Amino acid sequence: AAVREAFRTMDRDGSGSLSTQEVYEGLNSVGIAVAVEEVEKMVAAADTDGVDGVSEGELLTMMRDVAEGKGVMRTAFRQGGAWLPGFIAQPLVALLEFIGRLDDKQDRKLQGKVRPYDMREASGEMLELRGKLSQLVLDNDAVWKREENRREQIRTALERAKKETSGATDRGDLVSKLSQTESPGIILGPYFLLCWILDVLFTNRPIQRFWFLENVARMPYLSYSTMLAYYEVLGWWRASSDVRLIHFAEEWNEVQHLKIMEALGGDRLWLDRFLARHAAVFYYIILNHAWLISPSAAYNFSELIEFHAVDTYGEFLDANEELLKSMPAPQEAIDYYESDDLFLFDEFQTGREPSTRRPRVNSLYDVFMNIRDDELEHVKTMFECQTAEVQIMSPNSRKQRVEKQTASR
Repeated sequence: AAVREAFRTMDRDGSGSLSTQEVYEGLNSVGIAVAVEEVEKMVAAADTDGVDGVSEGELLTMMRDVAEGKGVMRTAFRQGGAWLPGFIAQPLVALLEFIGRLDDKQDRKLQGKVRPYDMREASGEMLELRGKLSQLVLDNDAVWKREENRREQIRTALERAKKETSGATDRGDLVSKLSQTESPGIILGPYFLLCWILDVLFTNRPIQRFWFLENVARMPYLSYSTMLAYYEVLGWWRASSDVRLIHFAEEWNEVQHLKIMEALGGDRLWLDRFLARHAAVFYYIILNHAWLISPSAAYNFSELIEFHAVDTYGEFLDANEELLKSMPAPQEAIDYYESDDLFLFDEFQTGREPSTRRPRVNSLYDVFMNIRDDELEHVKTMFECQTAEVQIMSPNSRKQRVEKQTASR
């Protein structure tokens, strides 16, 4: 029934078969970005009965191919102006497609419920939502301009503060902390390279970019928790329990972001899943070594990444405000932000007292605004991890200590 409805929606001239143009427009309207050339090849391959155009059954076969990433992979390993010679590209694509089918089957086993924006349930309402998602934009140049403006504002404020520090101890401490968290070239180099790769891979694909980022964004907090546990086991540092709890809460927050992006279809293409999962493992290993050498450097890199996320989400919100406000929030976002148990939500926000931030979730705009604000709280925590002169306490632990001290007086 879902495929039949999708077929009727795409068959704009009512001919009973789909032309290449109708297939191309239909796929792109639901957020599946495939080149015209690839659509032509898929239509030719799908038209097994020899009749001009794609029938309903042939459409089902072709949509499965797209879901497994075949069109995207053939574009990535294209032979004209080739990145790889044909004799290497063809077997490699075949192998990746085989793995992709296995991966897709595993994903279906793990997904126990239909996601609200999922194309697998192609009702008219869901097709409309997918169409709106495909209209969302993100200008990479605008994100970089926003980041440059922020850096310039911080530099200006730092210079002004340095001139006004005479006799002001508190201000002098702030200047010292800001100077302490300035990123050296050895940190900025990999950071700019990573951002450039994201710009290239996810041009005009903001939801897929966000899903990739949230997949990878979990790794720093898993890495830091791992290294802190090693320190405790080796007897080097035993006062880190609260810090590990904070990092766990941060990782849990990123997992919720990831689930929201999955609800929006950010992980639909197998190639995106393949890249994100392998990048996450690689990132985790690198961060373990970086933290072992210099915890401050590892935290500094995470601060840069989280600040970039704040700028990216901020630009995305400004560029798509009206459209985002017209779309409902995924249930995953409502379940997280409006949960009765927000202990872990409070726990990663070290710059706030518990229960002082309770986001609203009335539309998709609110969801992305909340995610942006979460990322800003991560920036604050990474800043504190670099500059704290005493052991960091989680917000709830800090609150309990104050309550005990107050009660004992």
